[in-house]
Amino acid sequence: MIMELMDSCSLQVENEQIVRNVGKLQMEELAKMGALFYTARNRHADGDKIKECKEILKRKAGIFSNFRGNLEFAIRVRMSLETNPEVYIDHVMSIYRKLVEGRKLPGEILAMTAMTIYEQSNGQNIDQIITDTREAYAEIKQKHKFLSDESDMSFIALMVMCGKDVQKTLDEVEELYLALKDRYRMSSDTAQAAALVLSMSEKPVSEKVDDFVTFYQKLKEAKHHTSKGKAMSIYGAFADLDIPRETLLKEIGEVDDWLKQQKGYGILYNSDIRRTMAATLVLQYHEAEKLTSYTTQAASVVSQVIAEEVILTIIMIIVVTMLVNSTLYF
Repeated sequence: MIMELMDSCSLQVENEQIVRNVGKLQMEELAKMGALFYTARNRHADGDKIKECKEILKRKAGIFSNFRGNLEFAIRVRMSLETNPEVYIDHVMSIYRKLVEGRKLPGEILAMTAMTIYEQSNGQNIDQIITDTREAYAEIKQKHKFLSDESDMSFIALMVMCGKDVQKTLDEVEELYLALKDRYRMSSDTAQAAALVLSMSEKPVSEKVDDFVTFYQKLKEAKHHTSKGKAMSIYGAFADLDIPRETLLKEIGEVDDWLKQQKGYGILYNSDIRRTMAATLVLQYHEAEKLTSYTTQAASVVSQVIAEEVILTIIMIIVVTMLVNSTLYF
């Protein structure tokens, strides 16, 4: 395994232990997601800062707030990355209130969507981004009433902010969705999640679809793939990565095999999370490499932002789904 990639893997495992100790978590997935916020920025987790953010969040949000639900710990960890967590969460809550305006029972994943909008907008044009996100979601929801849900909102916010024309991108989402569903017989939820991620790439629709499906099939043959479903859309984040697919397959396999030997990733552990993490660490490594090699870095910065947020959104969705299911069967 490449040394820099090994360093990133080791940092993730180290950060998981710090986060796990701070949170005393019942769900291992929350430790992994929390650690990933730090690893994505090549930083060591700060346990004391995470504890400090717990008290800030208590002052800012009531016990029944969506900022204090199943994803509270993930929110605290994300706050802890900021120089001034209190100012940060004030801005995020302001965005959240606008994002959920008029919704009867907004879900807690919209709190994370508000974070995504604040962080990736650089505080610019926020009201327009919120309006575009709500309108884009409404259009997708109208076409796929029983398929779309609030877990799509973070993807849609990213799509709005990726720099492409919003209406043209929405049309492309539908084209991608139909291609994945009709040509490759994917389930509706898999096709829609993948279409939203792939729409952020500048490449032609046919090229993106074929590359996405072929990449997944080769990972499946090597037994390093996630199951189908929204987790599968992680591979859409590789669309603009101009690295030979055989190289990526090899690296994902190496990381997956390495993780199996680490605490919290054993053979009995959820393979979807482990394999998502393997793909994540490889993707982050190559996106960081792109930043150092570009003469003009703007396109690479956008690509890295999208890749990072797509990854975190997918892990959020997996965690929320598991939490909901565990509640239903309690």
